[in-house]
Amino acid sequence: SYEQLAGLSNSVVMIKVYDEENTILCGGSGVVIHSSGYILTNLHVVAGGHYYSVLYENETEEHFTDKLIKYHQLYDLAIIRVDKNCSPLTIKTDDHLVRGQKVVAIGSPLGLFNSISDGIVSGFREINGIPMIQFTAPISSGSSGGALLDMYGRLVGLITAGFDKGQNLNLAVPSEKIYPFAENFIEHTN
Repeated sequence: SYEQLAGLSNSVVMIKVYDEENTILCGGSGVVIHSSGYILTNLHVVAGGHYYSVLYENETEEHFTDKLIKYHQLYDLAIIRVDKNCSPLTIKTDDHLVRGQKVVAIGSPLGLFNSISDGIVSGFREINGIPMIQFTAPISSGSSGGALLDMYGRLVGLITAGFDKGQNLNLAVPSEKIYPFAENFIEHTN
């Protein structure tokens, strides 16, 4: 149910990016992929940052880090790490998505922490040679790095972008690109 999927927002974080003068450059979202504090996000969210703050759901304390562990420029993926334990999301690695399949997006659009929206997979696109999931769940600036989940609560994509000139024309990096990038940092729970 949507209510159960909303409970997974504990594993989605809000990220603020700071420069050397302690000024906030931008904000975005991230997904916990390992209980030891490894967080997957978009490179465009954290690039150029001197350090980052991470806020978890139902907490007021921000967790600060300067640990950018790994990134992939072409796929717009990055992993940061904070000293905090939290339950990770499961990354979908089996069967493929299909057009029309229901999905749920969790992120922090315009700083509205862990907003949840629903939609469907509307297509599969290649943008600059990179495969992407196109989906209709509404997102806004700040949703980047957030979770695109299937109805089983598995991460099927990392929210990356939307087209400002259209409505609900949004893109996510698919899990089949995320998994090989982040495999060494993904917690495998069975």
